[in-house]
Amino acid sequence: MFGLEWLRARTDARGLLEHARGGLPLLEEGYTTDDNARALLYLALLPPGTRDPALVRTYLAFLLYMQRQDGRFRNGLSPEGRFEDEGEAEDPTGRAILALAAASLGLDPDLRETARFALERALGAAERLCAPRAQAYALLGLLALREEPFRELAHLLGRRLRQAFAQAEASWPFPGPLTYANYRLLEALWAYARAFGDREALGLVRRAQGLLDRVYFSGEGAPFFDPVGNAFMSPGEAKPLFDQQPIEAKAAVSFYLRVGERPKAELAFLWFHGRNRLGVPLVDAFGPMDGLTPQGPNRNRGAEALLSYLLAWQALVQGPFPREEAP
Repeated sequence: MFGLEWLRARTDARGLLEHARGGLPLLEEGYTTDDNARALLYLALLPPGTRDPALVRTYLAFLLYMQRQDGRFRNGLSPEGRFEDEGEAEDPTGRAILALAAASLGLDPDLRETARFALERALGAAERLCAPRAQAYALLGLLALREEPFRELAHLLGRRLRQAFAQAEASWPFPGPLTYANYRLLEALWAYARAFGDREALGLVRRAQGLLDRVYFSGEGAPFFDPVGNAFMSPGEAKPLFDQQPIEAKAAVSFYLRVGERPKAELAFLWFHGRNRLGVPLVDAFGPMDGLTPQGPNRNRGAEALLSYLLAWQALVQGPFPREEAP
């Protein structure tokens, strides 16, 4: 299956390594929950019979190892197997919940049970999430599980996310500056609104989408995806043009597919293949590159870039996860 060789080349007995140069993983850089959760999500969503069982078990085992007793997930693991944090950042917990939800639905029965165990242990941590992006990741995972207590918790996180958007100024209808994975917040709120019949939330998404449409696309007559650079953007500031990140293209692909705007999703995906500000491809035989700099591609090839590309491709072919449940 597409992408598995790239993953095998960057995975050892512990998990998916965070960084690579060329086709070679940088062993000294270690591992993250963020990356291994993305990899498990990708594999869990592949059609049965197309996965690599060894990779699935490696990534799931990594998440189990990184989970604390209170349900939170540590993020960094050194090459020697030493924890580099104690779960202070919330995004890894949100991403792990999303991946575990997909695994608990899509893997073989024995692994589904293991994923469900870790997911249930994470529910208390999910309820305590405050960061909007962490809430968005967890919300998308919980919406895929339509029974209780998952649905009740999804409703709680969705209301929190809606409140964050509702409090935004009309002139900047987004909760905070544009940093990373901005479309993921819109996608999660849209999925929540559709699942619970919340028309106000749908309106808030469309209002914020207007801002992102203006900022993230450039080119008169022949538009191209042109994400906010890694310097980020606050209200009233000029848009930073570089360093553009693959995670932005992936998030946009998934959002636009969910709201039924496939042409924009395809434009976002073509960012990887040269329809971007510099007209240069960001993928070759060694895999996706880490971003677009003023001088051209950043030729480092981290796991985030790899999984952003694979998950964007997967969404175009299979549709976004979770499948929409209309009210």
